[in-house]
Amino acid sequence: MPIDRISTAEFSGVAEPVDLDIPPLPEALRSRLADCRTLPSLPAAAARVIAIARSMEPRLADYARVIEQDPALTLRLLSMANSAFYSRGGNPVSNCLDAVSRIGLDATLSVALSFGLPKRRSDGGLDHEYLCQRAIIAATAAQELAEHLCPHEAPQLFTTALLQDIGILAFAAVDGELYLASIPDLRQHQRLSEVELECYGCDHALVGAWLAASWGVPGTIAKGIIDSHGPLVDGDARKLCLRLSCRIADCWLAADSASAFSALLRQLASLASLDIVMLMTVMQELQHRLPSLARLFEITCPPAIDSTHLLAEAKELLFEQNLRMTIRLAEQQRELEALHASHVVLDEQHRTDHLTQLANRPWLEKRLEQHFELAKHSHQPLSVMFIDLDHFKRINDRFGHRFGDEVLIHFAAALSNMVRESDVAGRYGGEEFLVIMPNTRRQQAGILAERIREYLASQPLTQAEGEPLHVTASIGIVDLEDGEFESAAALVDAADQAMYGVKHDGRDGVGHYEEPEPDT
Repeated sequence: MPIDRISTAEFSGVAEPVDLDIPPLPEALRSRLADCRTLPSLPAAAARVIAIARSMEPRLADYARVIEQDPALTLRLLSMANSAFYSRGGNPVSNCLDAVSRIGLDATLSVALSFGLPKRRSDGGLDHEYLCQRAIIAATAAQELAEHLCPHEAPQLFTTALLQDIGILAFAAVDGELYLASIPDLRQHQRLSEVELECYGCDHALVGAWLAASWGVPGTIAKGIIDSHGPLVDGDARKLCLRLSCRIADCWLAADSASAFSALLRQLASLASLDIVMLMTVMQELQHRLPSLARLFEITCPPAIDSTHLLAEAKELLFEQNLRMTIRLAEQQRELEALHASHVVLDEQHRTDHLTQLANRPWLEKRLEQHFELAKHSHQPLSVMFIDLDHFKRINDRFGHRFGDEVLIHFAAALSNMVRESDVAGRYGGEEFLVIMPNTRRQQAGILAERIREYLASQPLTQAEGEPLHVTASIGIVDLEDGEFESAAALVDAADQAMYGVKHDGRDGVGHYEEPEPDT
């Protein structure tokens, strides 16, 4: 039976949609479109489906009721609900309500809007069959891509991709043979959009969005039509699905589809959000679904692609991707190692005294705090040695500070060679040095102190005026068991007191901390 149709003006009530945030058309073109009475139109049942979709609280029963009024639309809805993609092996549905419940509201809207697609070739006019095949391939590809990248968007992306080229029909309705004579072959889609921009000030994507909006489709669909012809970039999965879907359709219908797909796959290799394995899965599912969709939408089935050639190309690209990834990972590993080495150097600089290359005072105090807490908690021995080089001020006054620095450097090197690996030796300030000795009693610490004195007595630290310069040291030692020390700082103070006791007794000696007798 014939399908009742409703025109754009009858349905929308206005020539220009005003309730959606889409860019305006050029004024001259807007007026001509508003006056055109041959624009693509919708079946009345489809218009009523859209009207329900725009209501405040649409119900499944309402959709089913209006669809049942059109036998052709009902048949198409039941066919889609019982297709392999939606039935998933379930029982067949036989009424509109069950069909809408199964496929969802977005897919129901797609079925209704698909009635606006042409299905015949006009002599001397547009290749309507090509446009319809391209729309079905793009819609299915967009849905399959969305299943991987943005699953919640899949049903609506099918509808958006299905309608992305309806602006071509609007241009043809307005200018007829003049438009057809101006544009390149429909298969040159990028060039087609460029020519439209030159001739009309906008392309068919914007006109298609205007037309869809005048039908009353949801705003996201109209905006999606505008976005469908942009560049392939990462970041927005919805846009990427739409833009890639139309390129897949172009390749599928190209005269040399194998070469076209090869070029597309290499272009996609730079996108981080896509991988070759996922794309091959999409292509295989698309190849499987197209015959049943062609029957559903009553079009000639698009030709099958050479899957063997495509798979070989994909394997080669996958190998190249893996090779690039291996190289990139190796580069990143080298960068990581260099960064780690840089951090080690910076950390070393942060905790090292720049003159003596021993630990500096902040690092000494931090390490002593750690060892102090550990020793107190686990009841382990801990000793601290405080070293002060005797008469060092005289050396600076007589020979200068640069000469004094040389003395400090030589002593620090000797001290570093004498302490154990578990000890921490550092410059506490000026000519003062501190040695932290974990798991060490005062007697063991005393052995190291005597070795230091013996070394200083036998080895000059430098030459002064042609003569060897010997330096002595006053050394104070404290053991954690020598008193009730409440903090690491108190331990240092005790070692310092022991050292000053040696200074008081004439220098060049070793003193052990003795806790003062309590007052009686």
